[in-house]
Amino acid sequence: MEITIETDRILVIRRRRSTRTWCRECGTDADMVELAQAEALTGMTQPMLRDAAAANGWHLAEGQDGTMRVCLESLLNSM
Repeated sequence: MEITIETDRILVIRRRRSTRTWCRECGTDADMVELAQAEALTGMTQPMLRDAAAANGWHLAEGQDGTMRVCLESLLNSM
């Protein structure tokens, strides 16, 4: 007996909640989200996100206002 299960996931990310800026690791302009938005996407708390960033290869950058941001491309690629 073989059972196959297919799943799909749709993420809707509102552009106004992301900032387009240079990602040094990607080497291109990328959408960056604050840790609060990354928390909503991953279901992790902000302290967990900081620890998981290195393990999952997420690209982190500090925004001009001092807030930590995550490269959306690297975040979604690891999911």
